[in-house]
Amino acid sequence: MRHHGGGDPRKKADGTWLTDADLAAEAVLLDALRQHWPEDTILSEERGAIPGRPDARWVVDPLDGTSAFTEGLAHWGPVIARLVTHGDTERVDVGGLWLPRLSEHYHVEDGRGWFNGALLRPLERAALPKVVYLPSAFHRHFELDFDGKARCLGGTAAHLALVARGSARAAIVAPGWSIWDTAVGLALIEAVGGRALRLPQRGETGAFTEAAPLDPFRDTGAAFVAGEADTVAELVSPGRVAPISSIFQGAGHGRTGR
Repeated sequence: MRHHGGGDPRKKADGTWLTDADLAAEAVLLDALRQHWPEDTILSEERGAIPGRPDARWVVDPLDGTSAFTEGLAHWGPVIARLVTHGDTERVDVGGLWLPRLSEHYHVEDGRGWFNGALLRPLERAALPKVVYLPSAFHRHFELDFDGKARCLGGTAAHLALVARGSARAAIVAPGWSIWDTAVGLALIEAVGGRALRLPQRGETGAFTEAAPLDPFRDTGAAFVAGEADTVAELVSPGRVAPISSIFQGAGHGRTGR
């Protein structure tokens, strides 16, 4: 919070922002993880990989939503998750997102999700506002056909967590994300009965492929929609979210909406 609205922002090679707050938060998180889970692997956005056991790894984003943070907005914060592997299957064991500016904490464990200590309820379409969350650069790369409001509040992790909480019907996530951006939010959405589907891709002939279930560990970086199941099914219908640039057809190489 000492750095909120600033933090000496500078751009990294991939075009995303780095601040003193990212590095300070990362140091706190990594020190604690190495103290309490010394045998686990750690993968952090700024530090990279710290080797450990192959069947348990922590993914760490010390400050998801850095652009919102530097602009003095509210929806940003650290997000971590412990991923465990059984056979060929990887899943979220436990994870959390903290939004310090709002004093909001999201937590997922054993297939259940919590908001500020209260168990999250299953998503009910009739009770949800007709809102979808978008990346900040969405308008430059996609067209949207949605009979409701579209908002961008901050980082990807915050958007997904807010959907699980029932603040919107779905979130659209652009190509280029990493597992630390989505692990907690997607686990929260799954915990409340939601789903995530990859966006259809438009081929050379102009026809769209069919949407497919998102595997966040296999499909890293692919554009997707996550949220209330029926809304997600609607938004992945051909033409509802249409890429307008060929570089955003599949798993992206750029990063948008962070």
